[in-house]
Amino acid sequence: MSDTTAHRVRKIFVGSHALTDGFRLIGFETLTEPDSGKMDELLSQLLQERERALLIIEQSMNQLGSKLLDQIRSEGGRIVLSEVPSLHDPEEFHSDLDGQLKKLTGG
Repeated sequence: MSDTTAHRVRKIFVGSHALTDGFRLIGFETLTEPDSGKMDELLSQLLQERERALLIIEQSMNQLGSKLLDQIRSEGGRIVLSEVPSLHDPEEFHSDLDGQLKKLTGG
């Protein structure tokens, strides 16, 4: 395995048309407005092939109900998962970290 293969990290964005174009311009692979089957297909491939990836999803993708997304969140490691708010509802962005911080601070 060459150095470039060993350190290859896929950069993938999953979300709406409005955000997909911007992420594509900066070199991300994109999956635009997938259904739960397409989302699970991508996640399954990442898990099975043990690929390293930076996976950025639009927060609305959480509503697809993917069990594989939950698995990736709990595993950590090879796949770094981050969320971004929707362009249409940026004030409604809440990360899982928000809830954990509220518990710790009593807020």
